[in-house]
Order: sequence, then structure tokens, then C-alpha cells
Amino acid sequence: MPGIEVDGNDALAIYEKASEAVQRARQGEGPTLMECRTYRWFGHHEGDPGASYRSREEVEMWKQRDPVKRLREQVLASGWAEPDDFERIDEEVRSLIEDAAKFALASPQPEAATALDQVFCG
Repeated sequence: MPGIEVDGNDALAIYEKASEAVQRARQGEGPTLMECRTYRWFGHHEGDPGASYRSREEVEMWKQRDPVKRLREQVLASGWAEPDDFERIDEEVRSLIEDAAKFALASPQPEAATALDQVFCG
């Protein structure tokens, strides 16, 4: 099985390589292993500052490669969208998050007995 490595912080590169892998599979050539190399900015869990085993400079260097910011810049540079398009998207997302937060805060606490209702063991 072929394996490929791709910059996991570059959405367009991932799309390109994934498209190639899908095409291979559809032609009956089997699966492709894709390794999308990226970086975890924060610690492994709540309370793990992630600072004792890597430098602040290392984390900052990776933050400069933020995949969302990078995709936005690529899309704008290519002319596929205008800044106003992203402003509209950002406002829609903010509104959805605010609505979801209001709904969650206004909702009653679930009964403890329902904690495993949507957990499927198979």
C-alpha cells in the first residue's frame, strides 16, 4: 500500500493528495496511507500547559502556520473569495456559537442515569 506524507497545515495540499488517493482507489488500485503532519499547540489534557517539553518559540513558529489562517490567505490570494465573504462566514459562525451557548445554558441539566444513553459498545 502506498503511503504519502503531506503538510497537515495546508488544506489545499491535503485536498490535492486526498483527491489522488481517492482516484487511485476508484480505479481499483487499493487504499493509500496519508500522513498529515501537523502540530498540537496545547498540552495533552486540561491542566497540561505543554510548556515543559517544548519551547515557546517552537509553539509560536507552528502557530504562524495555522491551517485556518493559511487557507484563508490562499483563498484570498487566488481570488476564489473576497474579504467580505470571510467576514460574513465569521459572523455566521459567531451567531451559531452564541445561539448554541444560549441553548446549552438555558437547558436543564441531564439526569445522571442518561450519561451512557448514546454510548454504543459493539
